[in-house]
Amino acid sequence: MSTLSTASVSLRRAGNAMSGQMDTIVRFHDVSRLMELERCVFSLIGQSYRPLNIILATQRFSDSDTEVIRTALTRMIDGDDEVTLTILNWDQAEPKDARSELLNLGLRSARGRYLSFLDYDDVLYPEAYELLVSRLKESRAAIAFAAVRIMLLNVYERYLYTMEEVVPGFYGAGLIDLFRNNFCPLHSYVLDRDRMTGAPLFFETKMVMQEDYDWLLRVCALYESDFTLVNTRIGDYYYKTDGSNTVPNSGQVEPEAKNAHDALMATVEARRRITILSEAVQRSLGISDPNEMATVRDVIDRVAFSR
Repeated sequence: MSTLSTASVSLRRAGNAMSGQMDTIVRFHDVSRLMELERCVFSLIGQSYRPLNIILATQRFSDSDTEVIRTALTRMIDGDDEVTLTILNWDQAEPKDARSELLNLGLRSARGRYLSFLDYDDVLYPEAYELLVSRLKESRAAIAFAAVRIMLLNVYERYLYTMEEVVPGFYGAGLIDLFRNNFCPLHSYVLDRDRMTGAPLFFETKMVMQEDYDWLLRVCALYESDFTLVNTRIGDYYYKTDGSNTVPNSGQVEPEAKNAHDALMATVEARRRITILSEAVQRSLGISDPNEMATVRDVIDRVAFSR
């Protein structure tokens, strides 16, 4: 069970939850990567959207590690009364890789109407949240998507160097494409919690890869989504040349890694086969005769057959 350790701190008084507040959950597991975290948080502070609440979820940090982070980020946030930040720490020994637990830890702390995510090594452009919230207000959707670039990044001891864009990048145009394959990174969308009154929000804690896709399959099967901005770039997703990405980008796959990947894809496919689509989502896909037992896989196959 997750807990808030004694290292949990709030850098500013949050006050009462605001209906228009954006809660952004950032997960962070290695204090030596502080330089990347600072770049990430800088991109959040630069958002034109306010109010903004940054929830930093850390993995088994000591009090001294938390103090280092608090000192660094306080300097960045100081002077902006519409930006708040809370540091939460996962202090349990298991699971060893607590990436899903960190997201759930952040979810339990979120109180604003809007919800978003940003990993410590990625960034958003200043207009990102303003654009996505505008789409949520104009549509009936509970989640609105945009696009992000994939950029190569050289990581040095004292600085980061952004290289060229990776082409092709993430490809997809709408919900059926998303059901077939994940082309929407964690920071490419914003959710409107006021439109999500059904099942509770959570990440599957047994998954340490594709946990964000598993989440999206469940959320988008239940609630309507908006892809109007799917060709509008709102941020960067970095492939780092030091090999520290979760998914290696060298192109070389060892047999054990391939077996693990195949098993993971089987788990994802099982999710497609057991996740039932709501009537509203089916109608948004142009299905005039929704089936209350239709799964994600059923709808993918139906659309493919109709073509």
